[in-house]
Amino acid sequence: MVATSILGVVGAVITWIGIVLGVVIAAFVVGCIAVPPLTRSFTDRWGATDDEVRATMTGDELVPNAHSTSTRAITIDAPAETVFSLVTQMGYKRAGWAGWDWFYNLTGSSDFVDGHYSRRIVPELQDLKVGDTIAINAMVEYDVVKIERPFELLLAVSRNADRDRLAYGDPAAVNSQTWLWRVQPIDEGTSRLILRQRSGDVFESGFLTWLFDKPLDFGGSLFAHKTLVGVKRIAEDLGSAGHAQGLASN
Repeated sequence: MVATSILGVVGAVITWIGIVLGVVIAAFVVGCIAVPPLTRSFTDRWGATDDEVRATMTGDELVPNAHSTSTRAITIDAPAETVFSLVTQMGYKRAGWAGWDWFYNLTGSSDFVDGHYSRRIVPELQDLKVGDTIAINAMVEYDVVKIERPFELLLAVSRNADRDRLAYGDPAAVNSQTWLWRVQPIDEGTSRLILRQRSGDVFESGFLTWLFDKPLDFGGSLFAHKTLVGVKRIAEDLGSAGHAQGLASN
């Protein structure tokens, strides 16, 4: 009888584990299929105004047949120079991405100069110029196509299936993307940070197209927003620290 009771308990536990796993898997599948398209109208323009979304921006012409365009923005209580300095130092083996270090550590995409994303302006990372590259990880990097301090930083990639660099707009490109970071001064102490991303990537299978256009695109939206929020927090903290130091010295 005891053995029968134990078997009954074990069976019930296994049943509940199966139910929980089933619910988790179902939620994951539904999330991957339903959430990205339902939220795209919001996540593709997170924080951006109608005028910002409609505006033609620097670099749009480099991906003429983009199948994905997003415009995200945030208002920052800090001067344009501070915000732009934080933007230009971002990247793999640089100052990080202003958020979620655990993910970049987990995926081998970190090795940041401060051991985590930098909460300071890193002087040695401020000499970025056209022709330099900013990497996402050891396999993915973007070329610096334009830099106009303290207003615009344009990153782009155009490569064929063999990873050879191609001219921007070349129809042979299977990896074609742009990232535009635009800083618009509102007044001396306030800025608008805008991130415009365009993708014309071509994939060999329908599954990869779905994967990058749905779950991974949704995840990318979250990370992009997290970075914008992180830059805002760091820039405003730097301003507060500087103000406090100024008061202390008076």
